[in-house]
Amino acid sequence: MAPGNINDIVAFVAAAEAGSFVGAARARAMTRSGIAKSVARLEDRLGVRLFHRTTRSLGLTDDGRVFLDRYTQILADLEEAELSMSDGGGEPQGLFRMTAPMTFGRLLILPLLNDFLASWPRLKADVSFTDRVSDIIEDGLDLAIRIGETRENSSLITRTLTHQHDLVVASPAYLSVAPAPQHPDDLLGHTCLNYVSAGQTRGWRFAVEGKTVVVKPRARLSLDSGEALRDAVVSGAGLAFLPSYVVDQDLSEGRLVAVLTTYAAPPVPISMIYPSRRHLAPKVRRFIDLLAGNI
Repeated sequence: MAPGNINDIVAFVAAAEAGSFVGAARARAMTRSGIAKSVARLEDRLGVRLFHRTTRSLGLTDDGRVFLDRYTQILADLEEAELSMSDGGGEPQGLFRMTAPMTFGRLLILPLLNDFLASWPRLKADVSFTDRVSDIIEDGLDLAIRIGETRENSSLITRTLTHQHDLVVASPAYLSVAPAPQHPDDLLGHTCLNYVSAGQTRGWRFAVEGKTVVVKPRARLSLDSGEALRDAVVSGAGLAFLPSYVVDQDLSEGRLVAVLTTYAAPPVPISMIYPSRRHLAPKVRRFIDLLAGNI
């Protein structure tokens, strides 16, 4: 990126944050005309209008809002890269953007993220816990967590974090009136609860005679939240297929019982995916290390 381009981006971000060219000029120790010319050059290069201008106000256009998000991240990355090369560098700072599956993120990522932010006061985080698969490059993400086999762009790094072990579980109250299934085929005679993500029902995976078999039981209740599904099973509503990290405590304290354990399918990988960079920014490198050491 040419120096002139960087200066124009700095001027644009300053104007957006100040809400005026005058305020931006004051913040950057520049002239008002210098800020205006930088913004005009940037608009000419991009071929879009970034601001709605009136004699009294300066407002971002829709394109301006999109580019502000991107340019703010670019400037934060440049500042962080410069810091990492200086004495005492390597402190995570700027904006850290990541995504993770909803239940996994809420239960396992969020506690670590809270500690991470508490340790590094110059860092901010923009995190999405969703089962929707994001485009890491297009969405400007630093890190994504994926469950299952991945088919990512070759420019991305994929590193296995851990594995997900799935279990069929039920409450003792439910099993007292409906004998535990002995084979996956027995699920037809049971009340089953399904997890639905992005309109798709999650299959129940079993190992039967050396092969992985995926079953999608007909369910009386389908939910798009793993934690809500766990609550329903604990209440005695039926059988559900849930990750061990959702139900481990319930199993150890007797609120749930695992069934069909002899047919457990091989665990699926949970991976960390991030842009392939020769030198990872400190905020990304340190958070990856934190996840690897605690999950």
